[in-house]
Amino acid sequence: MSSNSEREHRKGVYIRTFGCQMNEYDSQKLLKLLENDYDAVDAPEKADLILINTCSVRDKPEQKLYSMLGRMQDLKDVRPGMMVGVCGCVAQQEGEKILNRSKSVDFVFGTHNLSLVPSLIQLRKNGAPPQAAVDYREEWEELPLGFAERDGSGRAGVTAFISISRGCNKNCTYCIVPTTRGPEVSRALDEILREARIAVHRGSRELLLLGQTVNSYGMDLKPRLTFVKLLQELAKIEGVDRIRFLSPHPQEVRRDFIEFVATNPKMCRHIHMPLQSGSDRILKAMNRNYRRAKYLNIIEALKGRVPDIAVSTDIIVGFPGETEEDFHDTLDMMDRVQFDNSYSYAFSPRPGTAAAELPDDVSRDEKLDRLQRITAKQESIIAKRMEAWIGRTVEVLLEGQNPADERCLQGRTSQNFMLNLSMPSPQLKPGILLPVQVTGQTRYTLIGEPI
Repeated sequence: MSSNSEREHRKGVYIRTFGCQMNEYDSQKLLKLLENDYDAVDAPEKADLILINTCSVRDKPEQKLYSMLGRMQDLKDVRPGMMVGVCGCVAQQEGEKILNRSKSVDFVFGTHNLSLVPSLIQLRKNGAPPQAAVDYREEWEELPLGFAERDGSGRAGVTAFISISRGCNKNCTYCIVPTTRGPEVSRALDEILREARIAVHRGSRELLLLGQTVNSYGMDLKPRLTFVKLLQELAKIEGVDRIRFLSPHPQEVRRDFIEFVATNPKMCRHIHMPLQSGSDRILKAMNRNYRRAKYLNIIEALKGRVPDIAVSTDIIVGFPGETEEDFHDTLDMMDRVQFDNSYSYAFSPRPGTAAAELPDDVSRDEKLDRLQRITAKQESIIAKRMEAWIGRTVEVLLEGQNPADERCLQGRTSQNFMLNLSMPSPQLKPGILLPVQVTGQTRYTLIGEPI
């Protein structure tokens, strides 16, 4: 009786997450950190605590944050005692400015200060003024291992996000990450392995390794380790069926990495390899430290050893100085590589980056036109790539019900394609690996039947 009563009176926490998988990982860690006192809820109207996990990569992130904070004040007016916290990359950049501009915020914490959230909440409950904790930490922050039982995310149970490094040393001219997350710091190998074992014990079958440049993992450790060594150790864990990672940098791709991906059956046949531009001139201006020829050589080596590998990428159009000829170089790279998916963005300057000091000389209309042309080409490529899977047998890791059709199960192929089972069996559950024959396709997903 008492446990039911306690559950009824538990407070609710709502986290709104913007941006990359690293932010999603941080949000899951926050839920774990708070699970003794809060249950995850699916709407801010149900929450006693709202955390806004911000991203500074997208266009006008500060404007979007303050617009959302205005709505939070309306909620606080009708829910006395509700608290609002802001975290993520915009929080790291803006710090106390957020407190000065918005009276709805109770505390702000940066990308290195997640562990301080319980104390920030308690300080506010005790009557302290709003606080900002955005100090940089050289050491790896200690956070609880595993994720909250009530995190509310569908894929999280089957796929465990595991951060292996934070920050970045590449200093691409358009990127704010080195400012918001600091220089690259690798996490201790033992700590990564321990979190992976806990995830498997709790039912995860796939590990998704996160880092700004995952394949430079271990270069800062003493003794130095390699990304391949980490992959080897993770692959030894019983119960791990698949290993994915985001995102490698072309500059750090080595032959031993390609060989391990080709020969270890636990490595997913998918790699996300950011291109950003197909023009050598623009790549140099972006400080990307590779050129067209190197990128194509990497893709050729990967597809030579892993013929069924899927390749996705990131592309920026309209970078300062980009001409129509430069843009055509990017279109040409898309034709040569045949990306299975791409995430394309029109350049917008991020304050504090080197590119923000360059003349933004590509008009908005031209950026949008190029973005539409990139999207149209990718749509055409995807349609052909997806159609080529029809009739083939693929291995699918089941993740759960299709949100659009509860009678249909969803899973993911090794190549990271979502697949819907058109005739699912009642015995099939999330976490099961099974062979599936592909029978059809929709715009972005495959359709199949269990064999």
